[in-house]
Amino acid sequence: MPKALNEQDIEAFRSRICQVAAQLYVDEGPAAVTMRRLAAELGCGTMTPYRFYPSKEAILTAVRSRGMLRFSEALERALDATGDGRARSRAVRDAYIGFARSDTATYRLMFEYPELNRDDADYRKAHARMWQTIAAHVEVMIAEGSVAADAAILGHQIWAALHGAVMLEIAGLLPAGYDAASLHTRTVSALLADAAPARGATPLA
Repeated sequence: MPKALNEQDIEAFRSRICQVAAQLYVDEGPAAVTMRRLAAELGCGTMTPYRFYPSKEAILTAVRSRGMLRFSEALERALDATGDGRARSRAVRDAYIGFARSDTATYRLMFEYPELNRDDADYRKAHARMWQTIAAHVEVMIAEGSVAADAAILGHQIWAALHGAVMLEIAGLLPAGYDAASLHTRTVSALLADAAPARGATPLA
């Protein structure tokens, strides 16, 4: 008879399943993610993953949903840092890069591959929270008057530049002497200078 698990055990094993699935997906491709392969990698019985998720598709959706929630939490904590809007924006940038470096497989699965189930309730909730978090640091700068822009558009521009820098770092394709943060700083300085109010503003450093 299977061992009864408490909520902490269940959460820990769900997390392990998602971590292994993400790594297999980005290392070997979608076909590598099967319930049998997951069980082998986790060192458990073939049917054990089904106690936590009904299918491979449900697992991959969970990887994205759970990853987006952790990603959002990291960025929200960073935005609570002290300082002006640009200092807080830099803290958000650093948290973004930290997440991508610490859990690269989940980051890549979240943003590099097509979404499988956009109608999943948990996914939709996590996605909405993530987008609000991505735009929040721009809204802070707008509120304090350091930029004059559409928060959604400028947020997307900053996000696109940061994602590109992160992916180049992951691939080892950045110029010598640069990492994702230093490359992104140069790009965002130009974006914020363009978005500065008429009186001007100091570029993000």
